[in-house]
Amino acid sequence: MENKGLFWSAMVRAILSLRRDTQTQTEDDSYAFTLLERLEAGNLNEAALASLISRLTPPELLPVIGRSLIGYLDFNKMGTLIMFLTASKNVAEMFEALRQFQNKLFRSDAGFDFCTDSEQTTVTWKPSQFVELEALFAYFLLSVARHLAGRKFDFIHIKLPDSKTTELLFTNLSSATMLDAETVTLTFASSWMKTPSFYHSAQLKSVLSSSLNIQPVLSTLQRIEAIFEKSPNPARIRLENVAQSLGRSESALRKELKQEDISFSRALKNYIHDRACQLLLAGEKTENVATTLGFSDRRSFDRSFKEHSGINAGQVRQLGNRLRFQKGNTHLLDIVEHLPPLPDTVSQLLALDDDKMSLSQVVSIIETDPIFHAHVMGKASRASFGRTPDSLEQAIGRNLGLGNIKNIAVIFSAQQLLTAQSRFRDVTLLTDAMLLSDRVYTDTFGQPEDNAESIQTRQLLLFGLLSLLIVFHSDCLYVEGALQHWEQADNFAQFAQDIKTNYGICLYGATSLMLLRWGFTSNINQQLWKLCHAGNDTRITPQQYRIVATHDLTVTALLFGKAHADVQLNKYTALPEAEQEAMRALLAGL
Repeated sequence: MENKGLFWSAMVRAILSLRRDTQTQTEDDSYAFTLLERLEAGNLNEAALASLISRLTPPELLPVIGRSLIGYLDFNKMGTLIMFLTASKNVAEMFEALRQFQNKLFRSDAGFDFCTDSEQTTVTWKPSQFVELEALFAYFLLSVARHLAGRKFDFIHIKLPDSKTTELLFTNLSSATMLDAETVTLTFASSWMKTPSFYHSAQLKSVLSSSLNIQPVLSTLQRIEAIFEKSPNPARIRLENVAQSLGRSESALRKELKQEDISFSRALKNYIHDRACQLLLAGEKTENVATTLGFSDRRSFDRSFKEHSGINAGQVRQLGNRLRFQKGNTHLLDIVEHLPPLPDTVSQLLALDDDKMSLSQVVSIIETDPIFHAHVMGKASRASFGRTPDSLEQAIGRNLGLGNIKNIAVIFSAQQLLTAQSRFRDVTLLTDAMLLSDRVYTDTFGQPEDNAESIQTRQLLLFGLLSLLIVFHSDCLYVEGALQHWEQADNFAQFAQDIKTNYGICLYGATSLMLLRWGFTSNINQQLWKLCHAGNDTRITPQQYRIVATHDLTVTALLFGKAHADVQLNKYTALPEAEQEAMRALLAGL
């Protein structure tokens, strides 16, 4: 009752303040004042509350109240739940939280819910017999949505019982069409759902969550993954099982997944194989992992894992063994396991279809993230990427390349997520070397004619050395040794070989663990593992030779010195003389 009482007492106080300022007070105001303490404590029943609201908001005053009440509402006086809602990062998060905690404000049978498609979002709940209360709550939702998304937010339709009376409340505030309906229904454009709020505060939400004993608001995908986690045999779980666990019909869940562009089968596979990686890296036998996850036999698990991740389950387990037993290092696995998820902005970019995404789409996503926006402009302004861009469109379309922006986003995320824990003197220089490797390779060797091969090569160049951020992580047991090897090396190839010799770690293979954690599957991981073995038991291909050379020479030039890079270039005798000279000129200009 606490939240309901505080909410309605704050609403009544706002109405009383408005009536006083507009000099429309009557004896009803004095009467209302005597009830405030009972109302705040949650000791006024719904009928008495509706009667009070009706007396304070007669039809002749509704247009005045509707126009001005929004300026009198004090969300901070409405209880901790309302404060929690107003600290949401956007309207979608606010409605998701309200749906989760609806019992704190609605009757138990109200069934507050919302659904979204590409065009419109519809909010519904079953009204009580007191239309005055439902109209004011719809007014509150309009107010808090404008608080989060801006003053231009508006409903398209407002459907309430006896809409002719309640229309007076919205006539000076909203252009929404008022309609009669048995169920309260509010519709608005779905484009408002993800508009970022300037009032979002993760810290405030964390404090409020703790004080209210509120668990974090879970997305649809998170709720499904929680059910996967509880299942004794997740590989055998079906959509109907999940729907039943969520207390929903299979068709309703299927519709919600479609609206949020979530593939149930892909979500299940991602969970199963992420869990498989954890178990394999921890040293579990492949047969046991297959049984634990619910596969019929090891062969079907091996086939599924290889198809999903691009590498064999045995390779992952082998790397785990090396990390656990070589020099007593178990922390590297823990670091990878506890990597934070990619930020929302980056996840949205990665979800775009490569063949269909447009410059305007990418720009609209990046513009919502001021930090990433600034990062893109900063990287694009480097001399090696051409003329300084005047806009985000130029930075992406002309300097960095639209096809490259997803890869840059992943590197930016890794830098943002891991810089604070890094012992390396300048993480930005490391990520600059990764970004410049792609440009050095392209300008020296050109791009493969085959588009798929070109994308693969670019990802190997940009992502191949991400594991440096793990090697230099403060929690890595051999970070002191890694830093010492770095200082003693004359070039990057020497450092990489020292890490492999002393700790049994191939940097390319360790990178594949990071990419698996972030949902990159199949070919990129397979190719990273091939780079690990290239030149040993396996004959190195021209492409692999060029990638390894580009990484070595670019990192050496930027972080060990151009003179060291020039000496190192002479060792790559398999490169034609023309390519060596082109590379030499590029490195000199870095």
